[in-house]
Amino acid sequence: MRPKTKQIIGLQRMVWGDCVHTVTCRRIGSVWHVRVLVDGVVNQETIVYDRMHIAYAAQAMLRMEDKCGNISQFASNSRDRKGRKFRAASENL
Repeated sequence: MRPKTKQIIGLQRMVWGDCVHTVTCRRIGSVWHVRVLVDGVVNQETIVYDRMHIAYAAQAMLRMEDKCGNISQFASNSRDRKGRKFRAASENL
């Protein structure tokens, strides 16, 4: 069985501050390429074998961007959403 994703380009550079993140997705051949651009330059790229895994790959890459210091509201929200849903569910118990 093939994995969901395969990272092609890992984190290339760290800005250590505010930047602008953009996520692009293109189909090349039979696979999808998901790229995270930092200030217009490709910083990470992942291959996704099934279209339904694009969001998973984009979120994982944006989480890593935020953890490593490339800070933007877009990347910070990718780390925040999972925890916010969990906290809201646990408060209702």
